[in-house]
Amino acid sequence: MSERIVIDRRFRGPPHSGNGGYVAGLLAARLGGSGDASFRRPVPLGRELQADWDSSAGTAALYDQAELLVEFQRSAVAIDAPLAPSLAEANEANGRFLGRRVRLPFAHCFGCGIERAEGDGLRIFAGPTGRDGVYATPWTPHAAHADANGQVRPEFVWTALDCSGGFAVMGEVMRFLVTAWLAVRIDALPQAGETYVVAAWPVERGERKHKSGTAIYGPDGRVLAVGGALWVEPRGSTLTSPG
Repeated sequence: MSERIVIDRRFRGPPHSGNGGYVAGLLAARLGGSGDASFRRPVPLGRELQADWDSSAGTAALYDQAELLVEFQRSAVAIDAPLAPSLAEANEANGRFLGRRVRLPFAHCFGCGIERAEGDGLRIFAGPTGRDGVYATPWTPHAAHADANGQVRPEFVWTALDCSGGFAVMGEVMRFLVTAWLAVRIDALPQAGETYVVAAWPVERGERKHKSGTAIYGPDGRVLAVGGALWVEPRGSTLTSPG
C-alpha cells in the first residue's frame, strides 16, 4: 500500500527535519506498533512524502520522491529495562535536565524541547538520577496525543522513547547527536492524563556512535514500552560543556 503524507513542522526534532521517533512511529503504527527503523536521510518538513508498506511482509519505507529516508520492519524487540526509578527520583532528575542549564540545539524538538508549550510538544525532560547512569523524568501524556479512547497513539510512544536515550549517552557534555536506528516494543499504550516514568540509560559509548536504552513505566513499575537506539555524532560537530 502507498500513501502521501506530510510531516508538519511541529513534529520536528532538529530545526529543519522530522523527529525520528515520531516519523518511525507513523510507519510502525501501520504495522502493529513495534519493530525497528533505520534512518537514511533527514526527513523534510512541510512537503509531500510517500509512505509504502506491506502488511504481510511487515515492512515499510518513507521516500522523498525517489530518495529513501526511513526503512521500518516489524520485529521482535528484546530489551531488558532496569528497575523503574520512583516517581520522586524522576521528579528530582527532571530538575537536573541539561536543557534547564544551557540552551540546547533542539530546544524546539517535539519530544524534548523545553520551549514547546504544554499539549504541543511532549516535554520529556530526562535528567540524571545518580543511579548507574540512569536518566529519568515523569511524563503525563496530554489528551492531544491520544486517540478517542484516551490511549496515547503509537507514534507518540515512539517519540517518548527517542530523545531521552540521547541525553543518557551525552551525560554532562552537550553533543549534537542524531538517531540512526531506533527499535521499540509496545506492550501496553499509556493513558492520557496519567503520570508515568520515562527512563533512559547508556548501553555503549563509542568515539562517534553510541547506544542507549529507554523505557516507559506505569505507576506500579510495570514496563509499558521499551526502546533501543543507535546515535551518531556527525563529523565536525562541537562539544560544549554546560556553563
